Amino acid sequence: METEMDVVARPHEGEDTRDRILESSRKLFAEKGFDLTSVRDITTDAGCNVASVNYHFGGKENLYLETFRSMLTFLRDQRLLVLDELMERTPPPTLEEFLQSFAEGIINPLVDQSRGRLFMTLVSREMFEARLPHKVFLHEFVHPILERAMAAMTEFGPRLEPAEARMCIMAMVGQLLHALRTHHLFSDHEEGLGMPAHLADYVPHFVRFAAGGIRACAAEAGSAAGGSCAEVTA
Repeated sequence: METEMDVVARPHEGEDTRDRILESSRKLFAEKGFDLTSVRDITTDAGCNVASVNYHFGGKENLYLETFRSMLTFLRDQRLLVLDELMERTPPPTLEEFLQSFAEGIINPLVDQSRGRLFMTLVSREMFEARLPHKVFLHEFVHPILERAMAAMTEFGPRLEPAEARMCIMAMVGQLLHALRTHHLFSDHEEGLGMPAHLADYVPHFVRFAAGGIRACAAEAGSAAGGSCAEVTA
């Protein structure tokens, strides 16, 4: 016997059902969290029947995993593309140019308010209500970007020990993610905590701050500046 939900949803079933489910799950998992979001909530929003979640994803847990994975893959690929283009530039970029491209590679995919807010809210929820398999975020997102960024730092920055360079990159990522989170959190308030009106306006400050920190780390370690940044690290 068909339910009312089946009758309503049938016209919408098709090859784009999986994408609609993912779009709805991003929104609802971000708004309500995993526990307070039911499969029926998602399928009602997506305009399909409950069985579609099991068919396409094998259940709510796997849907949550694929929801995150779809966003992480998009962001990872965008950032890797920026770093690849940077590595191919002639002449090689300075440290400041590398840092600007690095910052834009993180910020630009998230300047869209809806996508940015959803991603940052999902990440915030995941930090306190962890449900992702640890290796998914680490191996599919963090490691590829860190490896490529390490190669760029070695090429364009002052000479650093690998452990020090890795900590510099992690500090850079943390600074940018905090700026993104703060921007999305307070952008609707008039005072805005003194943050720039547009995220792009934050990049020059980040470049100055990160470049100073990287050079300070290199100087403290007694490392000589190398590569294309020899002239700017004196």
